[in-house]
Amino acid sequence: MISASALAGYKPRPWTPRSVESYPARLTSEKVTIAAEPLISDLQAAQVFDKNDIVTAGIMPLAIVIFNDNDYSVRVVADSIELIEANEHVHPLPPGETVTELFKKGRRKSYGVPDSRLPGARDGGNPEALRDFELKFLGAKVVPAHGKEGGFLYIHPPVTDLRSYLSKARLYIPDVYREDNGSRLIFFEFDLRPAVDVLPSK
Repeated sequence: MISASALAGYKPRPWTPRSVESYPARLTSEKVTIAAEPLISDLQAAQVFDKNDIVTAGIMPLAIVIFNDNDYSVRVVADSIELIEANEHVHPLPPGETVTELFKKGRRKSYGVPDSRLPGARDGGNPEALRDFELKFLGAKVVPAHGKEGGFLYIHPPVTDLRSYLSKARLYIPDVYREDNGSRLIFFEFDLRPAVDVLPSK
């Protein structure tokens, strides 16, 4: 029997970038500051996405916030971003693949039947979730002059001990462009440990 809570639709939850000072893991270059905040627990992730086992299911949302102090807009491209630890390079998953992975896994655990027997299994079966994950994805975010914007990367980490992994990991962001003339700014690369150090211990 399927519970009423399981049948309830996905409800998008609000998320707004905070002030630059509230992000310990950040780097400033050419009047652009990029900050990162990993959501390493199900509780953290559920404050932004309406699913209570995202991290347990193998997806770590990584918030990226861009602050632009220039007189021109800048664009940050998500697809080329890498999470680097030792020789391991991890790229973000697209929203569609993320939602399919999350909701297929959830259905297997909840109902114990093969994916092929579930309605909508081919596409993850949750258009509301897909819409929310797409809207919150960093994509190719354009940040206006003297403005801020943000979004999420969906990371499938190679390990389960996220705290230890992220303490040694760096975020590499190669594609940051000026919107006025199309020229590329210098790449960003910074440690994520400052973000991990402020997280409450288990």
